[in-house]
Amino acid sequence: MNQLTPNFFIIGAPKCGTTSLSIYLAEHPNVVMSLPKEPHYFSTDIENGRITDQSKYLACFSANQNSSAIGDASTLYLYSKVAINNILAFNKDAKFIVMLRNPTEVAFSFHQLALKIFSETETNFEKAWYLQTERAIGNHVPKGCPDLKLLLYGEIAKFGFQVDTLLSKVNRHKVHFIYFDDFINKTDKIIQSVFNFLELTPNLQIDYQIHNKTKRIQYPQFTKMVNIALGVKKSLGIKSEFGIAARIHKKNITDGTPNQLNLSTLRMLADYFEKDIQTLSTLLNKDFSNWSLNK
Repeated sequence: MNQLTPNFFIIGAPKCGTTSLSIYLAEHPNVVMSLPKEPHYFSTDIENGRITDQSKYLACFSANQNSSAIGDASTLYLYSKVAINNILAFNKDAKFIVMLRNPTEVAFSFHQLALKIFSETETNFEKAWYLQTERAIGNHVPKGCPDLKLLLYGEIAKFGFQVDTLLSKVNRHKVHFIYFDDFINKTDKIIQSVFNFLELTPNLQIDYQIHNKTKRIQYPQFTKMVNIALGVKKSLGIKSEFGIAARIHKKNITDGTPNQLNLSTLRMLADYFEKDIQTLSTLLNKDFSNWSLNK
């Protein structure tokens, strides 16, 4: 087995189907995806347990001589302010895949993720949303959270700004956009379009199971207590990884969607993202009116 370097990147956004996409692509005989899925080597401005050593990063890719498409699926690259530049410095011919979804849904789903992974202690999304201004300057950040940028839910889901930045650095023909609703409703057509973008022969033998769906946290207060305890552990300088918190979080989730947001919160989020969605619509020449809330 030879070690090859990545030549395409699924750069986000989080909670937009990137896990399913990476698994479907990996079923193609000429595709190799990174293991782990999200090494986040190039997002050097975000601390989320990323791989920092290049040799360890390259070890994420084991490819045989038939592999022509080598992919890294780190979903914070689109959000990062430095990842695209770092990737282009590494491979100037890199191709990029961007998955996009209604930003309100992404912000809400990412909060659920932060509760399970990034030691978020505010279990109520609305309250966590209003904490963003203070958290951006370092206040009210849970002690166990590795990076305050992981709690700025509005910034994480500002896709108009992020895509504008991306296209100012990368030729449009090297970027392939996928929209979440199309991915769900026309999965095979979307996957075949990705194979075409990557200059691969079609692969019609794919098992289209859904992976990494957002699930419901059964007992939010229990999650909060665990994350507070992780913060105390970090404050005491205890670096040993026992894996207890991860096991507890895994036991504390169940099938089913989280409780839905109330109408006033939905309207507030719609107002917040309105201008950014318009920017995205102009950049991609696509109507995103279905993402807006009728007022």
